[in-house]
Amino acid sequence: MPPFQEAVTALLNGANADEIESTTLECKQEDESVKQTFALLADVVVCLANTEGGTLIVGVHDKLRGPDAILGVSEALNADRTVKGIFDRTRPPLSVPVTEHEVNGRRLLEITVPRGATFYANAKGTSTRRVGSACLPFPPEEQRQSLAARGLYDWSAEPAGTSQYSAEELGRVRRLLRASGRTELADQDDVAILRDLRLTTPSGELNRAGLLLVGDPDQIETLVPTYGYSYQHRTSPGAEATYRTRERRGVLAAVEQLIDLVDARKSVRPLNIAGGVQLTLQDYPTDAVRELVVNALVHRDYERAGSVDIEQTPSHLRITSPGSLVHGVTPENILSHPSTPRNTRLLDAVTTLSVAERSGQGIDRAYRVLLRNGKQPPTFTDTGTLVEVDVPGGAGNDSFVRYVTSGLAENLSSDIEVLLVLDMLRNQKSVNAQQVAPVIQRTTARAQTALAHLAAECILEPSRRTATNPYPNYGLTAATLTGLGLAVTYHRRSNDDVDAKVVAHVTEYGYITNQTLRRLFDVDVYAARDLLADLQRREILAKEPGMTRGPGVRYAKGARFPT
Repeated sequence: MPPFQEAVTALLNGANADEIESTTLECKQEDESVKQTFALLADVVVCLANTEGGTLIVGVHDKLRGPDAILGVSEALNADRTVKGIFDRTRPPLSVPVTEHEVNGRRLLEITVPRGATFYANAKGTSTRRVGSACLPFPPEEQRQSLAARGLYDWSAEPAGTSQYSAEELGRVRRLLRASGRTELADQDDVAILRDLRLTTPSGELNRAGLLLVGDPDQIETLVPTYGYSYQHRTSPGAEATYRTRERRGVLAAVEQLIDLVDARKSVRPLNIAGGVQLTLQDYPTDAVRELVVNALVHRDYERAGSVDIEQTPSHLRITSPGSLVHGVTPENILSHPSTPRNTRLLDAVTTLSVAERSGQGIDRAYRVLLRNGKQPPTFTDTGTLVEVDVPGGAGNDSFVRYVTSGLAENLSSDIEVLLVLDMLRNQKSVNAQQVAPVIQRTTARAQTALAHLAAECILEPSRRTATNPYPNYGLTAATLTGLGLAVTYHRRSNDDVDAKVVAHVTEYGYITNQTLRRLFDVDVYAARDLLADLQRREILAKEPGMTRGPGVRYAKGARFPT
């Protein structure tokens, strides 16, 4: 349904303007003064054009509901006069289509605002942009960020002011090229490498991306004084730093150094899974740390003073970088928003060197790695002047890792949406699409599709009471609950399927073993062990006398075995 028709339908059904307005929809009523009305409409058109474009409906009351909200406009306000009134009050002049509609005997104007090819201001020179349903100031620094997001401005492609480069850093570039399989480029001379990586201007001068990658620290400090990074380690968040450093080495050297510093102080432990495989679990997995560090260095705002700072403690790893998130990206859509690099030339080069993901999958990968390690995903905070990423410390959940690694099909175990849903269901008995949508950062319809897919895979099941609802409540199936074992923070009681099957088996045969549980629920030895531990804790089962350990240990009726 077209935006105008959808909005009018909602109003006639009892909504008011505040409830239906959005980033791309605004409703206004006519002012007593025609000139003031045109000024008001020009302000809204500027605001919408500077963002994503949208629809402006004229002749709607701000607060009234239902048909009463349809006020209409006077004869003084027709399509032609409105087009000219807006054109005369926008800088540069903007001509927008205006269509007249009759609704409930009242005449409304529909103004269709395209996304601007440039940025606009009103007759007074004031520029605004749309944030939610509000129009906020759009200062020059934010306009540059928006231009960068649209691919019309790239700070990193501008000349750096020098042609000198570091032989050590160019050697690092060659090693990375060879490691990524680009041997033919790595074997070329220095000038050819820099040219092919687009790190120089047509005159042979380094651009800013080139300076940040192959410049020496003194050059970088002089020509890009906003650049820098630091690291500090604390034994607890409030303790004195046991180690700290602050550097200005190039981006490639910075990535290696910062990852090495985190790796040297992280906690590592083994975990055995089915098939005799041993995993290595880390409190701060290297692959996730790499993605977050590269993201901070490549996407930070270099026109703003400040450094990329890392603080590591056993309880958290915190990475802060200057500036806000790239225009259009928020903590609520960072997983799903299309790639919008702030420093395109810099990102292109580190992508060619296989240091970063050009497709915008770096954050996605960090989420996936952390979840597969049984940990919580990172938390992003945008203050407007700083972006902060917080990775929770401590060991991940062993049972969750075992289930994801050996209990899920490969296509599911690497699916970020599946991992996030399972992580939610570790702490709550059921979820629906409306709850899942903001977590996976997709629409409610997409979330419902994901949940239905998991139900088809017998990972989840809808509750009987809500199964016919558009958005049913889904919980873990008995097999999934058993597979996750102690990863789940709640426990189903004896009348659930898991307990019922165990009780039925012991009632018939007198005992049960780890191997039997594995056959009953199609889980590995460790998940079966966790289930037995839980059944013993609740005194439903008890180990038979004389048996201590091993696959042949039998478990019989416990003190609270159901009769």
